[in-house]
Amino acid sequence: MTKLLPGLLLLLLILAACGGPAATATPEPTPTPIPDPAAILARAAERVAAAESLGFVLEHPTGNTPLSPGLLLIRAEGAAKAPDRFRLSLELEASGSFLQLEVIGIGEAAWMTNLFSGEWESAPAAALPVRWDNAGAVFAAAIAAVESPQLAEAEPVEDSDGGYTAWVIRGMLPGTALAAALPGTLAEQAVPVTVWADQSELRLPRLRLEGPLVAGDLPEVSRVLTLTALQPAAEIVAPVGGG
Repeated sequence: MTKLLPGLLLLLLILAACGGPAATATPEPTPTPIPDPAAILARAAERVAAAESLGFVLEHPTGNTPLSPGLLLIRAEGAAKAPDRFRLSLELEASGSFLQLEVIGIGEAAWMTNLFSGEWESAPAAALPVRWDNAGAVFAAAIAAVESPQLAEAEPVEDSDGGYTAWVIRGMLPGTALAAALPGTLAEQAVPVTVWADQSELRLPRLRLEGPLVAGDLPEVSRVLTLTALQPAAEIVAPVGGG
């Protein structure tokens, strides 16, 4: 036993000089790749275009949308079903009076409620204040048309399904992108747009547009467009007694 001590002491001295057992290196965490905002918008546009039946709400946090001299659109809610059916409920203002107008379009046929009696009446397609029968294609094209998209921090969004976390993307939207949905859109105009895209890709996006887009708009006007995929698909039929 006594003969082993010099050897053990020598081994301890060698280990001490070498700093003891080698420490295990901690691997560096793999950085999370930054999502491509253009790719997020492209996927969101595809989901909108693929929806067989689309629900939509257009609201004005500030201002309104002039449809014709003296006629202002305050809010629009409706649904579209591919390929050529839509219904709209429009809240309007004319000369200080608030009006409700219902619209149904099926192919080349269209109906509107009489502003005074509320009864359905057939109407030529050209007489409709707006036509959103191809809403899915129009809104999908608008989302895909956002220029210079920049990714901001993610935000929680509240909705009737309990809310979700959204990618927030900011860019510019050319006026031509919504010309088919909003009459009088200025083709040469572009406005700042914010898109909230569900990170889980279960919901369709929400858009907010800031600034004048339609002839007669106020400088401070803003619009919020909320889209939903309707399941089951909306039933859009000709109104009873529509003439």
